[in-house]
Formats: sequence, C-alpha cells, structure tokens
Amino acid sequence: MKKTLIVLLTFAMLLSTVSVAMGGFEDAPKASHWAYDNFTLLYNVGLLKGYPDGTFKGERYATRYEMVELTARVLQYLEGRLLESGTVLPSDGKAALNEAKVKELVRQSLSEETVSQAELDDVYTAIQELENEFKDELAKRSDVNITTLENRVASLETRMDEQDAQVEALNQNVKKGKTLSIVGIILGVAGIVFGFVP
Repeated sequence: MKKTLIVLLTFAMLLSTVSVAMGGFEDAPKASHWAYDNFTLLYNVGLLKGYPDGTFKGERYATRYEMVELTARVLQYLEGRLLESGTVLPSDGKAALNEAKVKELVRQSLSEETVSQAELDDVYTAIQELENEFKDELAKRSDVNITTLENRVASLETRMDEQDAQVEALNQNVKKGKTLSIVGIILGVAGIVFGFVP
C-alpha cells in the first residue's frame, strides 16, 4: 500500500507543474519539507482538499476513507481529461478506460515534460491497485463514472474469444486431416486390391 501511495503521489506530481502559494492550509508543509513538492502538486490539481478547520494534518496516516476519497478524485480527474477530449461517457454505467487510454491521458497532462514508459506503467499500476483496493467503496459513489478495472475483464473476455476461435480453427484442421487420412487409406487399399500398386 505504501508503494501504491508513493506512485500515486508521483502521478499527481506529474499532473501539474504550476506552483501555487500555499495559503490554503494552516499546517501546510514548509518549502524545506521533503513532501513539499508533492504536496504542492496534489493541491494544484485539486486532489487535496483538507479538513473543514483549514488544516491538512499531514503528520498523521491517511485513513481508508481518505484514500477512497483520493482515489475517487484521481478517477474524476481522468474523467475530466476524458470529457475535455470530447469523449462522451455512457449514461447507463461506468466508462472503462484501458491501459493505453489512461497512459495517453497522463501523457497529455504532461505535455511539457517527458515521461518514461516505466513511469507511465507505475502510474497505471498504482491507479489500478488503488481502485481494486477500494472498489466496493467506489462502486457506492455516484460521482465516479470511469473505471480501469472493468476493462481488465473485457480484455480477458476478448482474449478468451480469440483463443476459442483459434481452437475452433485447429479443430477444423484436425477434421480435414482425418478426412484426408481416411481418403488416403481407402485409395491405398483400393490400389492394392485392384493391382495399381506394383
């Protein structure tokens, strides 16, 4: 879970390069703090909202509910990027984003920066792990309209369909082979019976 959080923070860090004056929280990390850059970037993209009392409370561990909220915000951010690109979401359920689409959205968010394939892979894996960990809580929310998980099932179903087609083609080839073998045996026996073989 720690690795997932670190990768998610890296993802959020990659989403924005605009600095902002941190007047939003009384207890925001100082510029010398190790987490300041990540904190600033998460705040800039709107993933950090803080508490009603105006604090961030960064010195304590995040609760499960706070992580669900952060994961929902990441998915909502991706949804926003998707809508900006002109994609229309289905009205009857969640839109499933495949790996390539998530990576494309992240890469578009980072138009001024170069992102390695390994970093994109880590971000995608982190998003999927977080969504998988909190899928029950996220399913109950009406404000999260995209998912990266349903596409995995669809991808597996597609692969199974492809394999079924390959098995069927092999079965057809085996039937043809059996038919040709039987014809060959019959012709061989006929040749021996009728003396066509010396």
